[in-house]
Amino acid sequence: MLFINILQKQFGLAVIILLVLASTVFAQEEDVTAPTGARDSVWRIGFWEVLQQTFGDDESHPFYKMTGTDRFRAGSGYFGPTFLDPGSSNLLPNVDYKNEDGHAGEDGTLTKLFSYIPLLKGLPTFSLEYIQPTDYVVGIGLSFAYTNIWLDDEQARAATMGADPAYATPLIRMASHFYMFSASIHPFGVPKTDDLDIFIGLGLSMVESTLKSGIRDNPTISEYAATTQTQLSSSAGTLPFRRIGIASGGDSFGFMLEFLFLGNSEIIDNPFATNTIIDSTIYNSTYNDRGDALPSKVGMSGGITRVSWTYSF
Repeated sequence: MLFINILQKQFGLAVIILLVLASTVFAQEEDVTAPTGARDSVWRIGFWEVLQQTFGDDESHPFYKMTGTDRFRAGSGYFGPTFLDPGSSNLLPNVDYKNEDGHAGEDGTLTKLFSYIPLLKGLPTFSLEYIQPTDYVVGIGLSFAYTNIWLDDEQARAATMGADPAYATPLIRMASHFYMFSASIHPFGVPKTDDLDIFIGLGLSMVESTLKSGIRDNPTISEYAATTQTQLSSSAGTLPFRRIGIASGGDSFGFMLEFLFLGNSEIIDNPFATNTIIDSTIYNSTYNDRGDALPSKVGMSGGITRVSWTYSF
């Protein structure tokens, strides 16, 4: 069901990418001088990616789980580039959003380490994969990838419910950094020059998240929320995932389209479970539409679609 959900949301993008890849391959096959020999192994670097984050069902959004607010039910995930955003001057947009929001002091171990990179103040998103042959038809690959997402409560609200004032929901902004290791099977072997590579695999990701949460000044409960009050927190955990995709092979630049299916692990500490900022009774009557006790930890089960440029050699 999740796979169908993601494909429906990304079908148009997938078709465009696949058509571009297919037309390139067919054009190169007509050139009899193009090299077509197999190789012993392949390195593939992915860069300049665009992400689309989706969730398994209407109640899987982490903000809905954390706050109980219906406005986040069936809410949106992250969509956009993670490196060199053409719509802004940000080289590392999600890292910049996080730092501008004051999260830097709560960064996890790896994220803090990479924040010392000169000028960038963070690690650019990328993937690196090594594919080697076996004694059988298939090839096997080992991969490391880093990516990140930024979720803002005002952007994550469900679009189907229309516009409302900023104070309609608790304030919550989250940056998550994914350090992903995976192994994959390439059923048609190590990709040949100018070939298409289909792969499927399993992986494990270290996820480091930082959150700013709080209550905005709310005129409907002015005696409790006369001013905006916030708190910072962080959490880390490991998240299993499945991976399936298609990429262009060869000794040159290409594309890669892949789907990452995230597991159900609860890896994010919920700050509202221990501190609702305002009186818990007032919080529940104002924001907790679900009515249940807020969980201490939540996950982000669903999927991430990645489209990136690649270079193979």
